[in-house]
Amino acid sequence: MARHSNGKNNYALSGGAIAVLVALLLIVALVLWLIFGRGESSEEVAGGECVSGNLELPVAASDTGVGQAVVDAYAETKPVVRDYCVQPVLVDNVADAAVYVAPDTPLTHKTIEDAGRTAAVSDPEVVAEQPVGIAGEKAAELGEVDLSAVRFPTGEQPSASAVVASKLAGEDAGRAASALKEQRLDPFADYEQTPDTFVATAEDATPEGLVFTPVDAAVQYAAIPLNAGEHTDENQSRAGQDFARSQAKEDVGEPAGVDDSVWAAAFDTAPAEQAPEKKTEKETAQAAGEVAHTLFLLDTSDAMAPFIQPAKDAIGEAAGNVAAQEKMVGLWNYSSPLNEGVTRGYRVNVALTPSAEEVDVAVHRFLTGGVPQTREALNAAAAASAGGAEPVRIVLVTTGTADAGEDADGTAFAESIQQYLDQGVEIAVVHVGDGAPDAGVERVAATQAQASTPEDLPAALATGVGTK
Repeated sequence: MARHSNGKNNYALSGGAIAVLVALLLIVALVLWLIFGRGESSEEVAGGECVSGNLELPVAASDTGVGQAVVDAYAETKPVVRDYCVQPVLVDNVADAAVYVAPDTPLTHKTIEDAGRTAAVSDPEVVAEQPVGIAGEKAAELGEVDLSAVRFPTGEQPSASAVVASKLAGEDAGRAASALKEQRLDPFADYEQTPDTFVATAEDATPEGLVFTPVDAAVQYAAIPLNAGEHTDENQSRAGQDFARSQAKEDVGEPAGVDDSVWAAAFDTAPAEQAPEKKTEKETAQAAGEVAHTLFLLDTSDAMAPFIQPAKDAIGEAAGNVAAQEKMVGLWNYSSPLNEGVTRGYRVNVALTPSAEEVDVAVHRFLTGGVPQTREALNAAAAASAGGAEPVRIVLVTTGTADAGEDADGTAFAESIQQYLDQGVEIAVVHVGDGAPDAGVERVAATQAQASTPEDLPAALATGVGTK
């Protein structure tokens, strides 16, 4: 007798069997994940984003110890930029680097320029602060320590030496620069320890056995990303910018007010008694009509307000004409400090570069205000421009001077500038408006042009740069 169908599949599994099967599948999946999956996931975390491979980031530094510390800190973040695993390394030469760690000073930008490189940013981030002071057999009473009792290891700690000398000399930059040259200690091991002498040093580099006394100042080191160059590509340049952003410090203090001549003395490796070799007449004397590397130094004080727009346009045009003859151009502006905490009356806007467009864009951002601290700005620009492989012409566009002080006839000022003229700097002056010219500036000017009206500015600038 045949069975009747009940409509159910005779091969269907019971509920208990299904549960067992699901459990077995989960166990197999877990085992497979433990064998294969975890390893793949770990690899993805470590390098899965680095589909382009590894990228070496060469970093140069004015202080090897500081540079290495910042490099190590960045490496610990396991950075990835543009799908590359970035591997920062410290290198000796700025020419080979994608980022330069150094105090943000005109001298630093001159070092970059001399290496044939250009900065990728105009306002670099501070990535390290290094407290500095003096060290000796015992703690010092700063009020009782004369500058003459301090030795300066400029070969190993030039930045610390500059800040300490400047702090102890007060506002006497000339005395600080002289001390750095005449009391130079190289190498550090030559320091002869006596109860009455001290050595300038960073706190974390204090020699063993000496007692550190702070001078209430610190060296601030900025990370300056560089544009791609002969030995670095665009990816490394981008990685350099990431390096600077990643390591930027917050809540940094005010920078030490160190005069540019003091920085120059600290980084000058020539002995004090050895005067710099003068350049030939051909190198220093720019004949009329001869174009040179040109740094525009623009007065942006209140007195320039009626002329500022034509001045911007004329500088942009002049920069283009200079660059067209394969010379580099740069731009600084100056007036009395307008913001709280700012102590110097000039600003480095564009370091010497082949790009006239950078100068043209930067100059058209300027506003006016304050009074013209012309002598301070010109001295700093001359110090930053001196001693390069080729001469540099500073084209000063000025309404006059508010910082002549007691040196009304400019004799002392001219004497202080002469050292830079002997090192390949030429000064061309464009006097704007009807204000009284500065006698000191006139003494050091190789060429002078007058722009009494805004319409006179293009021709006056052409005279200044040597294209007229």
